[in-house]
Order: sequence, then structure tokens, then C-alpha cells
Amino acid sequence: MVRQRVRLTLHITGSFLKYFALAYIFPLCAAIYYGEANWHVYLYALLLTLGIGLILEFGLKTTREIERADGFTIVAFTWLLVTLLGSLPYVFLGLGFLDAFFEAMSGFTTTGATILEVVEELPKSALLWRSLTQWLGGMGVIALFVAILPRLGVGGSQLFDREFPSPLPERLRPRFSTTAKLLWTIYTGFTAAQIALLYFLARLPLFDSICISFSTLSTGGFTPTTANIAVAYASPLAEYIIMVFMFLGGMSFIVHYHALRGKWKALKDDEFRLYVIIIATAVFLLVLSQGFSSYRKEMFQAISIMTTTGFVTADFGSWHSSARMVLLALMFIGACGGSTAGGIKVVRISTLMKHTRVMMRKAIFPNAVIPMKYNRKPLPEGIVRDIISFLFLYVLVALVASVVLCFLGLNIETAVSAVAATLGNVGPGLGAVGPAFNYAGLPAAAKAILIMCMWLGRLELFTVFMMFSPTFWKG
Repeated sequence: MVRQRVRLTLHITGSFLKYFALAYIFPLCAAIYYGEANWHVYLYALLLTLGIGLILEFGLKTTREIERADGFTIVAFTWLLVTLLGSLPYVFLGLGFLDAFFEAMSGFTTTGATILEVVEELPKSALLWRSLTQWLGGMGVIALFVAILPRLGVGGSQLFDREFPSPLPERLRPRFSTTAKLLWTIYTGFTAAQIALLYFLARLPLFDSICISFSTLSTGGFTPTTANIAVAYASPLAEYIIMVFMFLGGMSFIVHYHALRGKWKALKDDEFRLYVIIIATAVFLLVLSQGFSSYRKEMFQAISIMTTTGFVTADFGSWHSSARMVLLALMFIGACGGSTAGGIKVVRISTLMKHTRVMMRKAIFPNAVIPMKYNRKPLPEGIVRDIISFLFLYVLVALVASVVLCFLGLNIETAVSAVAATLGNVGPGLGAVGPAFNYAGLPAAAKAILIMCMWLGRLELFTVFMMFSPTFWKG
């Protein structure tokens, strides 16, 4: 059983790597266009990735059909291997392996935490690759995987569950491969629209417009400049455009799909309404804490942190402690399920709030039968239990990782916020990893822990932890 599962996992991962290798064509073309002498690093990475993919696919052929449990190993291992191979350009350009792996993991998990002290020291081709990793990771490597390899059939639906967790399964189309392609069409369309708006309306350079747009819909947060967006571009219009698309990136793409088809009732979704309420409340609290002196920076940072994008227009690390606490809370909450964002997800918070309300009513009327509904539909049994289990595991991982970082010499503000920012795929934290700093100065062990946090957070914890269960491998 174990050998067959490993063989199947490697075989399907190899199938995906063939297509992933083509992504190197974009930075390769950019390097040639800008006359960079290091264009060959992308050719080497392409050939190496393609070679490994072909060896795994054709060297480990199997007739075994994919099962639900296989989805966990395929998702987790594919993400790791893609990140490892995606770090090759950084390694070839002179970064140490750990730093290169950190930057690549931050990209593919759409975290946006960086170890680069001066971003512009990288050639433009590498900056494009850096943003492209976030764009590819934004909708999920697995969504792309199923769209390209429809032969997975029903099994692909199980993989999609791992990438788009939601209390109530929503099917846009009968076949999953069609659904994945529809989501990619929406994703690509929004990205193209943002590029056009930033370039033609806000007058940002085309290269910067592309990089920023790749990192916005993906809620990633990488920028092609060391300076923050407000300083680098001095364009309030650009900030408002980015805010809109960060907000869209934090919404469920299922809601996007229905809204774009004219079904505006989708905007009455319980999760979406709470998402808007939390952002509005956060903006009000941030403006209040700053003394009503401004609102644009507070609005930008609330949306940026809530959607786990991590773009910066102000040094919020120097804001009042009450404002920093609001932002820290947003790091844990995250945006909507079925979006490109990380964090606990609003859908889980909303469900637990409804459950709490039902429990309070039952405490008053113990004999009453009070059904629990979500979007006016009964919730399946076990959903709340699963959410509570996830929340417990999320808090446990955050607590353990924070304590370990404190033992490694980080102060409590830096440790807790670094874990919240990486586990929630946000990017910048507070303290020594705040918006005015980066992750370069952390000890190697701390970087390794935060790499694990990014991986765990993006794969919803259980996807990884399931593989450490003996029952899983016996199954």
C-alpha cells in the first residue's frame, strides 16, 4: 500500500512538473529582452524541472487509480517539489539554499515574506519570476494541476477540496476540470484588468504593473521595489486600484462566478457579508486609533492584511498598540474560503458564530429543536466539529512555533506576529519582521520553522498532518 501510494504520488507529480517547467519561459524571455547575461539560469531550471518530471512520469508508471487519501500526499509533495525546483533561479543567482527556498516557498504559498534586503539587486527577470510564483500559487498549483490533467477525473475533486475548503460543497459545473478552467479564466481576467488599470490610468511602468498585479489577485504581496507602494509610486489612484483587486482576491471565486453571471444574490452570501463587516470595522478601529488624521493608509492596510496580501503603504509597526492588535487579529482571521487568501478563513469564523448562537438558544430552551443553517441551508453533521478541530490545530501550531521562536532569541511581538504572518500567508509581521524590515536577519532555524508554517498554512494543516498518522499509511 505504502509503496503503491508513493509510486502514484511521484508519477502524478512528474506529470505536473512537465507543464510547470514551461513557466520558466516567461523569465527566460524577460532576461533575453532586457539583455541580462544570466538568461541561462532559467534555461537550466527549465531543463532540470522537465527532466525530473519526465523521469517521474514515465519511470514510475502505475495502473492504480487515485483515491481520496492519495490527494493528501499528492498535494503536499507536489507543493514541496515545485517550491524546491522554483528556488533554482535564486540559487543560480547566488542566494544561499535556505534563503532561496524561503523566498520560493513564500512565493508559491502567496505569503510575501521576503529575505531580500534590497529587492532591486535582483535582475528584472528574477523579479518577474518572483511575482509569477505568487500568481501560479494564487489559485493553487493543484487547481492548475487538475485543469491541465483532466484524466484525474473524480479524484481531482478531492484535491480541490484540499485547496478550496468550505463548509458547504459548491459545484459550478458537473465536471471538475471545467470548474477549474472557469476559475482560471476569472482569475486571469481580473489580473489582466488590473494590469490595464495600473498602466493606463495610474501610469505605473508596465513591468511594475504586471508584477504588482500578479501579486494582488494571488493575495501574495511581492513588489518589484524595496520601498513600499506609497513611496515607490506616489499614486493614490494606484493604491485605490490595488485595494479593489485585493478585496476581490479575498472573495470566494464561487461568488465571483455567480456575480459575473448576473446572479447578484450571491453577494448575500453569509461569509461575504461578514467579510465586508470585518473589514469595515477594522478600518474604523484603525482610523480611530490614529486619531482620524487620515483614512487611506488605514483602509489600505486593513484590506491588505485581512486578505493576507501584505502590501504596505505605511509603517504600521510604529502605529499605536491598539492598531497593531487589530492588524494581528486580521492576520489570524484571513479572508474568504475559496479565495486565494490564507488564514483561518471568514467562513469558519461565521460558522462558529452561528453555532455559538444556537448553543446559547439551546441553553435557554433545552428542549427546543434549533437547526443550524448556513446560507439558509442546513449544515451537514460534523462540519462544526471539523472546524473546531482545525481551529484547535491552528492555534496549537501557532503557539508551539511562537514558543520555539522565542527560545531562538526573538522577542514575543516578533515571534507571534512572524508565525501569524507566515501561517496565515500574510507576509509582513510586527517588530523585527515588520513593514520596515524583512526576514533576512532571522536565525537559520527560525527561517526553517517559518518555511514550515507557510507550507502548513497554505495546505490547511490537515493535508500535511494526515500523513504523519500511521492509520493513513495503513489505509
